[in-house]
Amino acid sequence: MARGLLPSRHEAGRSMAGLFYLILKRPEGLKLFDVSPDGFWRSFGAFAWAWPVQCFLWTGMWLAAPETRPESAGEVIGFFLISTSFDIAAWVIPPILLLAVTQLFGLSGMFSRLVVVNNWFGLFSAYVGFFPAALRYLAPVPDPLFAVISLVVYAMVIGLYFRAIRICLEGELMTAIFITIMMVMTGLTISEFAFTTLGG
Repeated sequence: MARGLLPSRHEAGRSMAGLFYLILKRPEGLKLFDVSPDGFWRSFGAFAWAWPVQCFLWTGMWLAAPETRPESAGEVIGFFLISTSFDIAAWVIPPILLLAVTQLFGLSGMFSRLVVVNNWFGLFSAYVGFFPAALRYLAPVPDPLFAVISLVVYAMVIGLYFRAIRICLEGELMTAIFITIMMVMTGLTISEFAFTTLGG
């Protein structure tokens, strides 16, 4: 990790460009990701780019469940410390699961590539999730409409993730489906634990 853990703006831009290529089903996007040992570890630093948006997204709980709103400075700090710890878990657990999957299916040579793409997709999905959340704050969107918008955005993100992962797997369909379902279930489980903890 000679150049540190935090990716540069140049690397972030190049990686996001690679991700968009994958979303467009263009395998040449894989060449834009740094899958070297340094690039592998630095991809976890993409969390630093996503963290401000993640904090904003967690404040959505204050609208959905006002009783969870922290009232003192200490409670606010505690709220974001807890939510950040779950976000870190959501960033760290998937690579562990990917390690198990690649070993199980004989894809160990693709492990680094899958983790790097997964980490950068985490940054992409955080900013995609920002838009419906911001809309709820800035516009008088009824709860049923907001639920529909959120569901559509969530489904879109899952579909794009599947596309990117399938390209990483060189077109392997069933493994891509398995990984996508595994990541969705992992995210939902961590979110459920987080909501339970933050809701008291």
